[in-house]
Order: sequence, then C-alpha cells, then structure tokens
Amino acid sequence: MNPQAAQLRRSRLTLILLGVLFVGPLIGAWILYSAGLRPSLTTNYGTLVQPTTPLPKLELRNAAGEPQPELMLGRWSLVQLGGETCDEACSERLVLTRQVRLALGAAGVNKDRVQRVFIVPSADAAVAASSQLREAHRILHIVADQTAAGQRAADIFKPTDPQAIYLVDPNGNWLITYQNQTDADAFQRGLLKDLKKLLRLSSIG
Repeated sequence: MNPQAAQLRRSRLTLILLGVLFVGPLIGAWILYSAGLRPSLTTNYGTLVQPTTPLPKLELRNAAGEPQPELMLGRWSLVQLGGETCDEACSERLVLTRQVRLALGAAGVNKDRVQRVFIVPSADAAVAASSQLREAHRILHIVADQTAAGQRAADIFKPTDPQAIYLVDPNGNWLITYQNQTDADAFQRGLLKDLKKLLRLSSIG
C-alpha cells in the first residue's frame, strides 16, 4: 500500500475515534433525555418525580395584571409557592435560590438558563410581594395564580413543606422536589450540585 495513503487512512481513523470519544457522550445524553430516560440524580436533597409530570396550563399574571402564559417554558424554573405575605422563612428560601443561581454563574455555568418563579395566590399578594421583594430580588418572576380552583399550582404540587422548591424543565415538566430541609447550607449545596449536573447533560433551555 502507498505509504501516503496508509498515513492518510490512519489520520482519518484517528479523527473518527476522537469524534466518537468527544461527541458520542453528548449525543447519547441527548437521546436519553429526549426519550425520557433522564439520568438519576444521586442526591440527598432532591426527590425525583416519577413519572415526570407535565404541568397543565396555569393562568399566571404578574403584579401589573399582565398574563404570563409561557412563563415556565424555555428555561429551567425554580418554583416557590407563596402565601398572601412572605414571612421570614419565605424570604430566606428566596435568598437561597438567588444565591444558587449566582453560584451557577461563578461556576462557569450559564445562569440565564435558570429562572426563579414565585407564585402567590392572588393579585393583591403579587402586588404586595413585588413591593416587598423587588429591591432584594430584581431577577425574580412574581406571579399570581388565577387558575380555576382545584387546578392551581398548589393543587398540582400538593406541598407538605411551605418552603419547598420545585424544579421545572424548559418543556414545562415537573422533575424534582426539594422540601423538608432544615440545613440551609446543605440544601444550597445539594440544589447547586443537581442544577450543574442537569445543565451539563441537557442542551435544552
């Protein structure tokens, strides 16, 4: 065989092998995610929702009364449910999710792929929360849930912990619940670890 042809063949094989090594895992992860076979998250903090639950259409409005029909589509959403007022525990959990999002950016992950959504039960509560929280939480979606009774976010998530955090993927699927965590530092580390893993494995959002 011509030495130059043999060398060219070896070079091509090397390039193909390198491509398989570097691109193969990404393609595999995308196929698994698209097929619904999402990777198991080995963590003591998040509870994986089995099966993954698509959220129904929620009638969400911001403090100005403007509809937000596609708020939880296109990005990963950290959702927190609020009441008519946001007490100290509520405020602390909002600070925690804010810090997690900032930590993603510090770790070299695109934090803009993640948004924080605070859902309250009424228009008056949305106005009050906006007035109370806007200065400390400038990048926070505060919305009133005006969906029909029995079909609201609280009816879907059925919280046993008023400070639970719900992770919703960019397709509107509820994936993970974080609740009943008394150690704020451990909670923050666990949530951050899960998000970094998911964002690395997923190309959506």
